[in-house]
Amino acid sequence: MRCRLLAVLLATGLTACGQQDPATPPSASPPAPPPAAAEPSVPPGGFGPTEQAFTQLAISTDDQAVRLLDLGARRAANPALRAFAGELATTRRAELESLHGLLDAASVPYQNLHEGHDMPGMPTDAELTGLASSAAFDTELTRLVRAHLTESATVARSAATQVTHEPTKAVAAAMATERAAALTRLASLN
Repeated sequence: MRCRLLAVLLATGLTACGQQDPATPPSASPPAPPPAAAEPSVPPGGFGPTEQAFTQLAISTDDQAVRLLDLGARRAANPALRAFAGELATTRRAELESLHGLLDAASVPYQNLHEGHDMPGMPTDAELTGLASSAAFDTELTRLVRAHLTESATVARSAATQVTHEPTKAVAAAMATERAAALTRLASLN
């Protein structure tokens, strides 16, 4: 509602600015028409730009996390850490299906807008390569998993409060809850 009011006020103000004093001769070209009042492109509760941005980011992050967790499930020396990584990889794969489902339902194609980015909580290709050859594999794996869980929990909590599309809100809330439980479990493995 505020956006619509602001758009109307801007259009009215621009129209008034374009009017000339009757004593002033008209210019060679007429003033441009005022812009139309902007209507929201997505109704409240729809799958809008905030939902799209969250979903695209979560998919990019989860894709990299799966690579990290699969490596941990194969290589961790600690059997409990190895099992934990395997379970998290399975959880991320199911989460990816839900996230892609949100995009599919909204007819929005997935674009990996974050490929190659160095973002908090998203393991980079260089970090994954370094992990694979690390002498302190379990320690480094734990650090990277903790970073993933911590940052993605922050993003999911934020999305759960910012989005209005109920299915996206539900996925974000479930992600935040899962991350909190996983962080607690990870702490117990050390």
